[in-house]
Amino acid sequence: MKNTFLIFAIAMLFSCNSNQTDTMKISKEEMFKIIKDCDDQFRVGVQKRDSALITNMYSDSAQYIIPKKEILVGKTQIGKEWAEFLRLKEKPIDLILNTKDVRGNREIIYETGQGYTLLADSSKWAFGFVNVWRLQKDGSYKLEIDMYN
Repeated sequence: MKNTFLIFAIAMLFSCNSNQTDTMKISKEEMFKIIKDCDDQFRVGVQKRDSALITNMYSDSAQYIIPKKEILVGKTQIGKEWAEFLRLKEKPIDLILNTKDVRGNREIIYETGQGYTLLADSSKWAFGFVNVWRLQKDGSYKLEIDMYN
């Protein structure tokens, strides 16, 4: 009898873990859609010159890794950096992000790609990027790590 109960308890444990793993699964197509929607917010933020809109895409503990600068941590530091970026004399007018790959699960999505900033004089600043998006309690995704080169 004890062995039957033990086998039943172990089976239930694996069954629960399997269901939890299944709920975290997400298709590449779903990840690409989520990321495209998030990335489009960057574009709108730059076009509207709205650093608050861009800053709201980051979690409170986010890290922003920029070449030749200290790692910025938290929305306040990241928001200041975006505000300065939008005021550059070169006048950024658009931000194009082309996602090349996504990986992960429903809780965390890793995005890699290439993009460019379009400037008022029609020149472009090209870059590669890595973003780590995390599912929030409200169902939205926010950046935990943003890095470009």
